[in-house]
Amino acid sequence: MPMITFARKLDTVIDPLRHFADRILAPILFLTIRLFMADIFFKSGWLKFQNLLNGNWDSTVYLFQDVFPVPGVPANIAAVLGTTGELVLPVLLALGLFARLGAAGLIGMTMVFQFLVPPEYDIANPIHYYWMMLLGVTFVKGPGTLSLDHVIRRWLSKMDST
Repeated sequence: MPMITFARKLDTVIDPLRHFADRILAPILFLTIRLFMADIFFKSGWLKFQNLLNGNWDSTVYLFQDVFPVPGVPANIAAVLGTTGELVLPVLLALGLFARLGAAGLIGMTMVFQFLVPPEYDIANPIHYYWMMLLGVTFVKGPGTLSLDHVIRRWLSKMDST
């Protein structure tokens, strides 16, 4: 019994810290993860989009043809899909708007170049596992309270209750 009493007292002492972590730190952590991952993918997509604007789209198609070809997908289609995904999905992720969809799409993209691109192209990188893990946090736990998803859900709940 003394151990149970000690455990309850310890839990009571720790409870304010747990509350602080859940209410304050977790939303900041989830936002930080979303912004960190969005930045990585958006920068990559933006460079490809700039190639299009500068009349240099062929260099982007070349990447999908000779640098990291996607098996079974023509390079010109992979270039459009990859660039679009790298521009749209990170914005969703950063805003926390359909964030789980954005995270799932970016996990899928990361899995493609980690696992499906032939090994001889040497683009598999251990950091991709880290990216998938961080994106997995958003996919599994959601974007947190500092997101448009949260704002929309609260608004919808209020509409349902009226």
